Amino acid sequence: MTYSSLDDAVVLAVLATLMSMIMIGLGFLYRPRLATLLWSLMFLQVTLSAYGTVVANAASLHQLADASAGFALGAPALVWSGLRADQDKRSLPWLGPALGFVAGVAYAVTDGTDAHTLVFSLAYVASAALAALSALELLHRDERSMGRLLPLTIASATLPLIAVASLIAATVTLGSHLTAPALPDLKAIGLLAYLTCAIVTLLSLARSPDAAGSEEPADPFPAVAADRLARARESNESGWSLLSVSLDDTDSLRVAGGEVAFRRILARFRANVRASFPADADIGADGPSGYFVLISRPDGAIRDCIRDLLDRVSTVTPDQPLAVEFSTSVGWAKTADGGYDLATLSAAAHEAMERAQRAGGHRWERAQPVR
Repeated sequence: MTYSSLDDAVVLAVLATLMSMIMIGLGFLYRPRLATLLWSLMFLQVTLSAYGTVVANAASLHQLADASAGFALGAPALVWSGLRADQDKRSLPWLGPALGFVAGVAYAVTDGTDAHTLVFSLAYVASAALAALSALELLHRDERSMGRLLPLTIASATLPLIAVASLIAATVTLGSHLTAPALPDLKAIGLLAYLTCAIVTLLSLARSPDAAGSEEPADPFPAVAADRLARARESNESGWSLLSVSLDDTDSLRVAGGEVAFRRILARFRANVRASFPADADIGADGPSGYFVLISRPDGAIRDCIRDLLDRVSTVTPDQPLAVEFSTSVGWAKTADGGYDLATLSAAAHEAMERAQRAGGHRWERAQPVR
């Protein structure tokens, strides 16, 4: 990308640096995974390009300016790769740096030739094609609301239009001994707009990869559990219990394994919970890493279910993400002690579970009777 003044290059360098810091700090370090890494590398690639342009303009090094301009053209490819990685698709992470390197070298070695403008425009078309593919990836995401995807979608769809206009202008002026790329100001504005839209959309995706912009379906557990307890009260059935089950040391597990491994750990924990209790037990979420279990069984049968859960969770299997013993804590609240109100039972069971965790974890505690 070429700029009309040194000030333009400095502005881009400052903005790109700030966006790199934001994406790395609030995106990659918040959820370290391949997608956020590629998006962080995209902003770093533009940052390196901008600083190269600043140095080249200050020292009148035309070939360095050309190489830096071409290097920035790999940014849309990294965006596309990150979007693919975010959906667990083949991402080709090498494509962005490779395109930037080839474009930078080709643009620099043709400096002073009639093909100089055309080479840059062709590289810009290749970059814009990846931006168009990014727009298609965004449109095909399983989203109920396109609000946070709209900025990058529009920017990615606009770049091909600029590229086509640039290529036409470069073809028309071929042989006229012009060395500056066609439509330089429009391209610079397009890059700034693209980066701004990219940070808005990509940071949102980076910080909430599980939601993917869709609304989570409502958990039916509260309504079902409240109805069962109401009918149990009417029938004077006192054998109901609510368990609060939670995985221990979740913060440490997330840090040790990373976001992807942590999601696999939670998936295994959910499977263990479902397998440890009978089919007629109702299971619902209790926070991001815990579950409520509403069950009607004698105390001995419930203790057997809890012991089975503790054994399942602590068993090390070859396919688990981390080769450590996991642990779980359980809080147990009975309707005979706490009544039939779901909110009261939930609070009592959750408090008992937290006491079990404070006592070292991987155990169960009974809730205190409500007086």
